[in-house]
Amino acid sequence: MVIVYRSNTGFTKQYAEMLGKAEKMKVYSLTQAGELDQGTEVFFMGPLMAGHITGVDQAVKRFQVKGVCGVGMSPASQQVLDTLSKANYVPGAPIFYLQGGWAPKKVGWIKRRMVNMVTRSMRQALREKGSRRTPQEQKQLDFLEKGGSFVAFEHLSPIRTWMQEQQPQK
Repeated sequence: MVIVYRSNTGFTKQYAEMLGKAEKMKVYSLTQAGELDQGTEVFFMGPLMAGHITGVDQAVKRFQVKGVCGVGMSPASQQVLDTLSKANYVPGAPIFYLQGGWAPKKVGWIKRRMVNMVTRSMRQALREKGSRRTPQEQKQLDFLEKGGSFVAFEHLSPIRTWMQEQQPQK
């Protein structure tokens, strides 16, 4: 199995490269993966856009997708994972989620505007709290307004455990 990823702002690429290094697997961007044989077993990683894992449809058509991971802005939760599972059908493959980050300066104005529309009420509610914001709420507000990264190696643990379970017993 190899790792194939699609990345817009670099967070998914960071996770893919960390995972590849930790699991001693080859890592290919979706464009580089054109050199792989049709039906190659892959673990696919892609950024979220309106709940859809970008590039997963291309991967499913070309490769044997054994597992999928969406990378988005929201903190990881069962609700996010459930929504992701409903919006991204990948036959027989588990779906994982990782919180990546937000890089407003790396995306076009349309995507920036979409994110701002989706997060407007959350930002407004946090601003209205003023000095009553908890440190975590302040961190969330700063993240939504200025961007930031939540990429961390330890977030890969569930994926690494699953991958190790997929290896043939010796």
